[in-house]
Order: sequence, then C-alpha cells, then structure tokens
Amino acid sequence: MAEPHFPLHTPGAAAGQPLVLSFSGSDPSGGAGLEADLKTFQHHGVFGMAVPTLLTVQNTTGVRRVKTLEPDFFEEQVEFLLEDMFPSVIKIGAIGDKRMLQALIRILSQKRMDGVKVVVDTVLNSTSGASLFDMRGLADFIDRLLPRAFIITPNVLEFDLISGKPTTEANAAAHLLAFGRDKPYAILLKGGHFPGDPTDFLYNRQTVRNFPSQRIDTPHTHGTGCALASAVAANLALGMEVTDAVIKARAYVREAIRTNPGLGSGRGPLNFNAVV
Repeated sequence: MAEPHFPLHTPGAAAGQPLVLSFSGSDPSGGAGLEADLKTFQHHGVFGMAVPTLLTVQNTTGVRRVKTLEPDFFEEQVEFLLEDMFPSVIKIGAIGDKRMLQALIRILSQKRMDGVKVVVDTVLNSTSGASLFDMRGLADFIDRLLPRAFIITPNVLEFDLISGKPTTEANAAAHLLAFGRDKPYAILLKGGHFPGDPTDFLYNRQTVRNFPSQRIDTPHTHGTGCALASAVAANLALGMEVTDAVIKARAYVREAIRTNPGLGSGRGPLNFNAVV
C-alpha cells in the first residue's frame, strides 16, 4: 500500500518558520513533557506540534500514575497531521509501553522520514521513580529506535542501561568513543548525576567534547532534560550543526534553571522564557 501523501510545501515552513514535532508524555504541571517542549519551541522561534504518547497524574512533587495512550489512535493522529504539516525535526521523549514503542518504530521507518532529524531524549524513568518506559522493550529501543536518531540525550543512568556498562566522569570520554564508533547518531551525555560540578560530554563523528559547568544550587530543575532536548531540536531545525545546537541549548537551559520562577512545593519548573 502506498504511503499517505504529505505536502511538498508545508504551511509555516514556506514562510520561513521551521516545524518541529514532539512525541512525548503530558505533564499537567506544565514543567516537563509536551508542555515543556512546546514552550521551548516557541521561545526558539520554531513552530511546535505535539502528539502525546502518555498521560500522567503529576505535579512538582512527583508522578503518581502513568497511562500510555492507544497506539492505534496515536498513529492515526500522526498520519493525519503529516498529511498537512511535515516537520524537519522530530523530538521523542517519554514513550510508555512496548506497543507505543513499536508504533514509533513503524512511523520512523517510513521512507518519507529519511530527511527528518530525530532527537531522542532517552526517558526511561522519571526523577521521582515512576516508570515512563516498559523495560521489556529496551532491546528494541536500542536496536530499532535509536538507529533512527540524529542525536540522543541520555543522562548517566540511562546511558548505563543503553551501553550495558557503568559510566563515571573519568571514563566517560573513552566509554563514548567505544560505544559510539559504530552508531549513526551523536550522543549528548548529560552529567548531572556525576558528583560535584557536572560535566556534559558530546560524542559526534568519532570525537568527544566535554562541557564543564558549575552546579546551580536550586531544587527547581523539573523538565531540564525535556527543555535541553527540545532546544537542541529547535536549533537543528534552525539550521545549526550539532555542536552549535548543543552549545546554545546548554546555555539556554542553564539560564532557564538560574532564573526559575520558584513555582510549586517540590521540584519546580524552569523559566522557559530565559534570555541568553
């Protein structure tokens, strides 16, 4: 059966505004997930679109419950959207269960996706411990979804699961070089779980660059990973190369943390309007 038609000239793109599409979970508190993605896209001057993979019962104190949506309905939403508006970049966040993972793999395996850059924020668990991914799908996630990515943005714990080896700040560069040498995607390893001041590492084309920074003393870091991956996606859509996209995204997120509005009684959201 022929693939569905999609427009050669997408409204918005023709006017000079790139389109970026997010597949992720919904956060009712507005600090993470699709809500954070759309705020980040808007701030960066790209037009954001979003299709939810899962819903959460959530506030700044944590995630109480997760409900993955029906994959058939998800795919129908995506297919109908793409008939009318086609993105240059797709950002993937929380996936939910194995059925949703298979739906994402089917979508990204379509020939029309060959020119789309995919940013995968490897969300395997929430900070509060709620499961946002069915670990029974980990092998397919690694072997079938990640090869479709342009760049992935794991934290240290997620990278340990993906690579199968423990990562420390001392061995991170060597570990990335060994793991990444046969992979088609770049890797932004987020170092927030390292002790002391964090260092991020970017693997791209057989090289590793490190980005040390001072830790900001605040509990209000909810949605940091979502905002970082979305800022990278937006910068790629604006035509930046990987390294520049990462540098600018990191600067944005750092300022968004530093100027957070202090909302909620737990881990509050960032300032998505941060100006670097």
